[in-house]
Amino acid sequence: MKIVKTIFFAGAILLSVASCDNLEELNQDKKAYTTVLPGALMTSSQVNYAYFLTNASVNDNNFRGYAQYWTSTTYTDEVNYNQERRNLGNSHSVILYRDVLQDLTKAQKQIKEKEALGAVDIAIKKNKIAILEVQIVMAYQTLVDLFGDVPYSEALDIVGHPLPKYDDAKTIYLDLASRLDAAIANMDGSQESFGKADLIYKGNVANWKTLANSVKLKLGLHLADVEPAKAKSIIESAYNSGVMTNESQTALFQYFSSITDMNPLYNTLVNEQQTVPTEFFVNELNAKEDPRRDVFFNPLSKKGGVYKGAPYAKQVAYNDFSNVGPRLKEKTNPGVIFDYTETCFLLADAANRGFNVGGTADEYYKKGVLASMHFWGIADADAQTYASRTDVDFATATGTPKEKIAYQLWIAYYNRGFEAWTEYRRLDFPILKAPSTAVDAAQGKVPVRVIYSLFDKTLNKDNYEAAATAIGGDAMTTKIFWDRF
Repeated sequence: MKIVKTIFFAGAILLSVASCDNLEELNQDKKAYTTVLPGALMTSSQVNYAYFLTNASVNDNNFRGYAQYWTSTTYTDEVNYNQERRNLGNSHSVILYRDVLQDLTKAQKQIKEKEALGAVDIAIKKNKIAILEVQIVMAYQTLVDLFGDVPYSEALDIVGHPLPKYDDAKTIYLDLASRLDAAIANMDGSQESFGKADLIYKGNVANWKTLANSVKLKLGLHLADVEPAKAKSIIESAYNSGVMTNESQTALFQYFSSITDMNPLYNTLVNEQQTVPTEFFVNELNAKEDPRRDVFFNPLSKKGGVYKGAPYAKQVAYNDFSNVGPRLKEKTNPGVIFDYTETCFLLADAANRGFNVGGTADEYYKKGVLASMHFWGIADADAQTYASRTDVDFATATGTPKEKIAYQLWIAYYNRGFEAWTEYRRLDFPILKAPSTAVDAAQGKVPVRVIYSLFDKTLNKDNYEAAATAIGGDAMTTKIFWDRF
């Protein structure tokens, strides 16, 4: 009887297969998703944006060199500002447009198209769209800060605009400010959003709103030298809506110990062993007995435990100098997207310019110094001692108020090369000197811009040439619109 039943069911299956018009349907999982879910798209974009900011690959991120924190002992093309050798403009564009913005905009489109039922679902939908919007704004601001004029209104539309035009950088900035306003207004901290798919804040909408206002603060300050009235409105609005007020609100991207999820610095600092801190940066911290040296650097045992930096952009022996401290070599060390420390210094800059941000430049400056110390695990007593030094205290340190803020912000931005290079360009301090060996295209100057992708010259020739003309030349010495001095 059992054999008969088996033959019957086998025959039934064969008959059902034979009756199918399309046998390929048998290989399809009818319960599986046919498109990537919005949460997964956002997760992917966060991974890639964090990589852009955190990595130190010569192919993708040479900004720690431009800020003169680190130099290479062996391969020095990149710290000598050779942007063409590895087509850095293309690398940055691919990461930010394809790997970040494309996923964010796809996720946003899917959420907008899905109907929300009831007040709670509508609020959650608004939260998700707004959180994605904040990240889109951040990516576009990054692109402008890299290149100047970039594809914006026609970007990511491969069918409609396969060869997109480049939009005016300041016009993009002003539109980004408006988009932030709308996103902030649509966030409801009492409702949920992405949950665990959000690798930065785990779906905490209140924290996203705080980050959005902090990003808006920075965006406003970048406009301060070119559109002071508009900058004042943006900055004071951001402050009144609520910027970061403590370290718990810092936007971190957590890495893990597995080879696929570890901090990308591990490969550069541990496996390659050719990156060391610069003589200039180490000497600046030595002069002030900065307690962060114990975290930033490994002492040079050959020299009795002292900290010794290498000359910038010169081929030297790796073991003759201090190397980067152990915390930065940890696989699990988080990447920083935006933090409380920089918020304090940005507020100090705003207060120094006369904007109403609830405190004085002196107050925010000291908060920034102490916040940086706390972030790097420096004991409170040592942090206070440092902050009270006559060459650190805001009232007695040398330089203009702007220079004092810029200098301490530069130190606090250690290991955040892109942001440090950006604020160096904006605030024009400290004074960084180009090496005598720098490529001729740098014209003896530290780069203030990344040149466009070399492919743009041929693949999008007309729009590329129009953009290059509009910004004053596709050169690393051409200033971004907000870089007035």
